[in-house]
Amino acid sequence: MNFNVFNPTMSGYSNSYNSYNNYGGYSQDFNPFNPMGDTQSTSSPTQSSSTVSPSVRTVSSPLKELYGIEKYNAMNDAERAMIEISPQTRTQIDDVLHLTNTIEKELKHRYPNGVNVVGIGRSPSLMMEILKAKGYDTKTCALSNLTSGEYDISGKYSYLKQLDVNDVKAYNEYLKELGLTPEKIKSSTKPTVFVDYTRTGNSLRSFADLLKRSEIGIGNLPNVEFLSLNKDLIPNQTIQDKALIDKFWENLGIKNFSFAPRVNISELGKVKEIVHGFKPSEAASKFLLQTIKVLKFIKA
Repeated sequence: MNFNVFNPTMSGYSNSYNSYNNYGGYSQDFNPFNPMGDTQSTSSPTQSSSTVSPSVRTVSSPLKELYGIEKYNAMNDAERAMIEISPQTRTQIDDVLHLTNTIEKELKHRYPNGVNVVGIGRSPSLMMEILKAKGYDTKTCALSNLTSGEYDISGKYSYLKQLDVNDVKAYNEYLKELGLTPEKIKSSTKPTVFVDYTRTGNSLRSFADLLKRSEIGIGNLPNVEFLSLNKDLIPNQTIQDKALIDKFWENLGIKNFSFAPRVNISELGKVKEIVHGFKPSEAASKFLLQTIKVLKFIKA
């Protein structure tokens, strides 16, 4: 597995990641699933994490090994705060990795010769970045609120018939930027799978219908599939699986810590403008970097 495919300096990420790597801009140990901070210490609950001495922080020893004992000892408090992973955050990382590993196992089962995975919208975007860090070819298509509108008699949403052709063409230009063209997909030796978190499946079907439009021409290709992350790729769910799905996708607003912007169907024509102006939150950026560090330790 290649852990070098993730590039924190790529467009849209540079500000957040550079501030992380320079140990600047953070007043507390950010955690997307615990916005109040997760630094563990023996101080009172009201004490700011920035005032906690390194001696009372809970530090993951592999991080010392990663940076080297001498370099770690030479760091100041603010620098150490940026690389520490508290037990609470490590538990949350392990939970996310449990779901990711379950999905990865099913992908390997379905596609033993490899697969290109494309997440749809904000819900799967964090997982797409983790899979990318594990060596998969993943992308994220920004698009939300696909089920806005009323059903017509065929069961499809009426908005699909009402979309302006120019807006559909604009979205197709965005897909081309991602390398998602009929020519590239057909010529790939691996199938391309579009995935999303689903409840009823209507949003996923609507996205498939959009990509089947003649202006795009991807949805009908024989090596393209549309799958539910939580239903198709986490089969035979255990109690733990169901609890984590509920925790991360239903209750905790993981969309707020995504690596894709919200692009409503009404904004289809402006998608490139919205995507180019987006950057992930500092909390999401740090959580992902910490997760990648844990992956490296596991690999080692």
